[in-house]
Amino acid sequence: MSKFMFVVPPFFGHISPTLSVGGSLLAKGHEVIWVGLKELAAEHIPAGGRFIVPHAELAEHQPAIQAILKMQDDGPNLSGVETLKLALEGTYIPFARFMLPGVSRIADEFKPDVIVSDCITFAGALCAHLKDIPCVTTTPVPPDVTGDAMQSPKIFEWQQSLIKNLQYELGIYTDEYVIHSREMNMVFTSKEFAGSKDPLPHLKFVGPVKGRPNNTPFDWDRLSRATTPKVFVSLGTLLVDIRKEFFQKLIDAFAGEPLTIVAATDPAIFPEWPDNFIVQGFVPQSQLMPQMDAVICHGGFNTVNDAFVNGLPMLITPIAYDHFHTASLIENAGCGIKLRYKRLRVPDLKAAMWEVLNNPKYRQAAQHIRDTFIQAGGNDKAVELLETFAQERKRTLSV
Repeated sequence: MSKFMFVVPPFFGHISPTLSVGGSLLAKGHEVIWVGLKELAAEHIPAGGRFIVPHAELAEHQPAIQAILKMQDDGPNLSGVETLKLALEGTYIPFARFMLPGVSRIADEFKPDVIVSDCITFAGALCAHLKDIPCVTTTPVPPDVTGDAMQSPKIFEWQQSLIKNLQYELGIYTDEYVIHSREMNMVFTSKEFAGSKDPLPHLKFVGPVKGRPNNTPFDWDRLSRATTPKVFVSLGTLLVDIRKEFFQKLIDAFAGEPLTIVAATDPAIFPEWPDNFIVQGFVPQSQLMPQMDAVICHGGFNTVNDAFVNGLPMLITPIAYDHFHTASLIENAGCGIKLRYKRLRVPDLKAAMWEVLNNPKYRQAAQHIRDTFIQAGGNDKAVELLETFAQERKRTLSV
């Protein structure tokens, strides 16, 4: 058996697939821990696993961490280049500095056979390099999410300079970029959906994974009484500041329509909701999806994957970060319609939703992507790759 240490950011969309994979590893007898910047509710952690926050090392950085987390809501108001700057210079690199001492201490104590480092959580890969521990990267979204901004040579050079300076600051004097593993990068989508016709050998497309605990109560009786098409709506866990505006547009478009809207948001943002809206702050999303007819979301990849696993067409309203790349992939695959959030008009929202529901081509395309996800292997493939990786590195180290 092997010991796996997942290093994750404070963003649930990135943590979620690692919980599924980690749960599958635990079920096979491996030891698994997670290291993160902030505590995770116990109900999300698979039985037998541990989620560790290195509070001692992070204590002095807490004001900065909270400020950075609050800045994530600025995404909708920023240009593509500004968003990239917020992500890399304002979030990922500071988080790497804050996390590395605690991650290093926990690695010394746990002695993992493999560090599994999230793609935006550089501290895991940096620690692995400094301590010569085998490393795997996990990527929850299709690669190449930076889009047109990275076509500029100046922006590309700026990005590379930031990463090199971080590595030099930590005593890593190499022209190789070690913030990601060059041995294996596990991507939680299919090669076909990502549009990767000839991917690099270390990129392993395993499709979405499932199985993390989610025992959130829900009014299943009310849902079962609904006789109209059911549409799930989610903005994920970030972008808190725009929720009231976003859901007001949904109310204006769909109140009284022959639809049942299941909205994952805080019910308190409005004193009352239309009768055809079922609203709950946290929902058992994976269990809900098989009962839905379509999905409205901003392009967060956990929701996108859950939709595709059930062959559901989507109406995508990209807002910031990697949402635009994901929305374009969905539209290019014929699985849904993209409406830019900043230009979102109620008549367009209503027309697009009925087009997605009534035109079978969108569901057929989504079902095709579902089939590519199944073929990618999911949990079984992810576990097989990690087990093989750990065994091969052990053999190499013992020689």
